Amino acid sequence: MVERIRHLMEYKSLTASQFADGMEVPRAVISHILSERNKPSLDVVLKIISTYRDISLKWLLLGEGNMLNDLVTNMPENVAELDKNYEVQRASTVANVSPKQEDKVQNPKEESSSAFPVAATNKAIERVMIFYTDHTFSSYTPE
Repeated sequence: MVERIRHLMEYKSLTASQFADGMEVPRAVISHILSERNKPSLDVVLKIISTYRDISLKWLLLGEGNMLNDLVTNMPENVAELDKNYEVQRASTVANVSPKQEDKVQNPKEESSSAFPVAATNKAIERVMIFYTDHTFSSYTPE
């Protein structure tokens, strides 16, 4: 397990101090684990898993399977594709915005009749995706 913890730290580009501070455990605890003086306690394993939610528990404990959870494994490609689609949509939308519409977009203090401003077209929201800083995401579909 110590080698997998080292691999995780290398993957996240973290020093032992940054790793300990990120999980809010004493630096000495991580130092003792890395020097193989102590084995990781259940508390440390739980803090690793709760801090780095993209890491597979099965991989961390047993060394089986992928280091990253299945949902996160494909995410960089998906994010790049979403980013590309967003830029294409944004470019076509910006080209079609009249000056009066542009003023409304740039003035967020104006109240809107809905929580989410939607252009007066036949478009409807199909899905909303939220990406978190721990590299996970949630997907919401309107009912």
